[in-house]
Amino acid sequence: MARPRVLLTGFGPFPGVADNPSAWLAETCAEASPEFNGELHVQILPTEWDAAALMPRLYANLQPHVMIHFGVSERANAFRIERSAHNRAALRADASQAFPAGRVIHAEGPDRLDTGLPAGRLAAHLRTSGLPAVTSRSAGSYLCNFLYYHSLDWARRQPDPRLALFVHVPPLSGQGGTFSAEDLRRGAHETVRFVLACAGAHAPLESGSGSAFARDEAVVAARMAK
Repeated sequence: MARPRVLLTGFGPFPGVADNPSAWLAETCAEASPEFNGELHVQILPTEWDAAALMPRLYANLQPHVMIHFGVSERANAFRIERSAHNRAALRADASQAFPAGRVIHAEGPDRLDTGLPAGRLAAHLRTSGLPAVTSRSAGSYLCNFLYYHSLDWARRQPDPRLALFVHVPPLSGQGGTFSAEDLRRGAHETVRFVLACAGAHAPLESGSGSAFARDEAVVAARMAK
């Protein structure tokens, strides 16, 4: 039986955050792929509205069973498991100084989309592992929420169950936070393990189109190189 196909994402730097730990977390999880019962793919996104808006194209080609997004929140002092994404976008400049097309992500979309994963159970699992964790009903209105809404919207449109989750992490101890790099790594790995255990009840997906995924991945990478 094929293993669940998982897309892990993190973000690059953005105004006010020169070194974004979410990119490193996604990469370290992917590097530890043999530890997990899943086929892991990673995509590091430039913190840009246009790049995040391209992600459904990558989903269509890769056909992930699970999407796990990591992002940093300067206000967080725990792992924050996001239950929902809201159909809103702040008119705030991204890393390229561009703004979103409007205040609404999808004109015909619902006001709120919720993850199908048990956020409360995940937070409890992290706490039992000695890591502060809480749940949240709002991923904000910047690019974290923007990406999460696109992912949940894509997932709900598929004929079979797809799962998406956004996890906000606090800054590292040397960047104004209290978490060590090892704390963040351990929490990210536990999150992946927990989500894959939840995904195990679902049937495996057909293979995605590797060449098409690579093409669309290159589009995002080209935007990051600008």
